[in-house]
Formats: sequence, structure tokens, C-alpha cells
Amino acid sequence: MNVKTKKEKSKVLLFTLPALVIYVFFLIIPMIGAIYFSVVDWNGIKGSPLEYVGLKNYLDVLEDKDFIISLKNMFSMVFFSVLFHTPIALLLAVAINTKFKGYRFFKVVYFVPTIFPLTAIGLLWYFIFMPNGSLNKLLELIGLADMAKGWLIDPSTAMNTIIFVNIWAGIGYYMVILLAGLTTIPSEIYEAAEMDGASPAKKFFHITVPMLKPIITLCILMDIIGTVKVFDLIFVMTEGGPNGLTNLPTTLMYYEAFRYDNYGVGSAIGVIILIIALVLTVGSELLMNRKKE
Repeated sequence: MNVKTKKEKSKVLLFTLPALVIYVFFLIIPMIGAIYFSVVDWNGIKGSPLEYVGLKNYLDVLEDKDFIISLKNMFSMVFFSVLFHTPIALLLAVAINTKFKGYRFFKVVYFVPTIFPLTAIGLLWYFIFMPNGSLNKLLELIGLADMAKGWLIDPSTAMNTIIFVNIWAGIGYYMVILLAGLTTIPSEIYEAAEMDGASPAKKFFHITVPMLKPIITLCILMDIIGTVKVFDLIFVMTEGGPNGLTNLPTTLMYYEAFRYDNYGVGSAIGVIILIIALVLTVGSELLMNRKKE
């Protein structure tokens, strides 16, 4: 038995080794490197001197007004993403799961945006929201020219516009995950509820939502992590403008490391992003587990 157990463990290790090597080389080692570079002053050029500065990079980042603005933007994106992504995706999944006439067409339409990278989606919406873009042309065409504005260059609308695009781009992805979860709920439960006279609303809140709680929790956690890491959408649509009002920590990290040659400061921002993602993820999971109890 012991020999058999050892052989089984060896097989498991053998099959997991490639994934483990990739994980270590492409995640753990870069993470350790980022932590190391976050406490030095370095311009990112090989052979240039590295000066140990301790926590100075972190203090500089936390005292930077632009970084504070970027944090507020990030938390706004996370809040509205969690608020809209999963609830809308769940409603769409439930509707499509009823298999109404033409449901396959709507399933494809809702899922198509998730096929394209955020860079392509950002460019698409950039041409829609630019001052002479499709949206303003449409508003002029229907007699609402007074509502036309520079959606991505007006400080009052720029960040909200990006949040809208981020929500639009992610709904289909979470819809497919929740739709897969709906197929695991036995139809007999719904049939028994119907026999007891349960309305569609009661079936939704007392059967669908409770039985999908693990998947809903997963969607929310994935949403938080994904939103914290958003970079390409901002970079393509506004590059952080106007005047840095739409920057996220990820865009500031890029600018500091690769545009301003402050690799240490960029690494410090990267470590802060990692810590925020961990805190939000763990905090959300603990909160949801407490609600379950």
C-alpha cells in the first residue's frame, strides 16, 4: 500500500510539475523581483546602479496626489463592476436558460464582447465617444445636439464613461459562467416549487440564488481581481487624461516604470496593487462566508 501510495504521489507530482514550473517562473519570481526593486532607486536600464532607499518609494507613491486620484478611480470601478456585472449577468443567464424562441442568438450577442481583447473594445468605444464620434453624431441626428459633449475629455464624464464600457465588456463573460451553473440545478426542484404555487420571483430568490451562491461568489471575486488589474481600457481610451483624472494605479505603474524611468516607484505601485487585490479578495470572501452562516 505504501509503495502504491508513493507511486500515485509521484504521478501527481509529475503531472503538476510543468504547471508548477510555469507558475514559479512567471508569477512567483517576478513577484519577488517586484518587491526587491520596490525598495531601490533604479532607472530600469541593465548595468545602471541600484541604490537602496528602503520604503521611500512607497512613501512617495502614497503622498502623490495623482496616485490618490487613481485609487479613488480604481475603487469606483470595482464598486460599480461588482454592483452591475453579476446581477445583470444572472438575470440574462436566467432569461436565456428558459430557452425562449431565438435564445441562442441573444446568447451569442451577449457573449461576443468577451471574445475581443479589452484593447479592441477600448478602441471601438473610443470612436463612439470621441467628440466627433458616433454617439454625438446620433444625438445631433435625433435633435439632441445640446447633449453632445467630449465624453472622454470632459472631467465630469470621462471616468464614468470608462466605467460604463468596463461593465458592458464583462457582462457576457459572467453570464456564461452563471448559465453553466444554472444547468446544474435539478429541474425537479423547480417543478416541486411550481406545484406548491411558487411564483417566478420566489423561485428565483429561494431556489436559483441560494443554489448559485458558490458561483456568484466566484464571479464577484474574479470581478474584483480583474477590475483591479484593468490597464488596456484606460490606456487606449484616455491614456489617463484629462489631466490624469482617469488614471488607475496600473497606468501610473506603467508610466513610472517605462515612461519616466522610475522603475523602483513603478515596482512599489505594483506591490501596492497586489496588496489591494489580496485585501479586497480575502475581505469579500470572508464577508460572503459570514453571510452564508
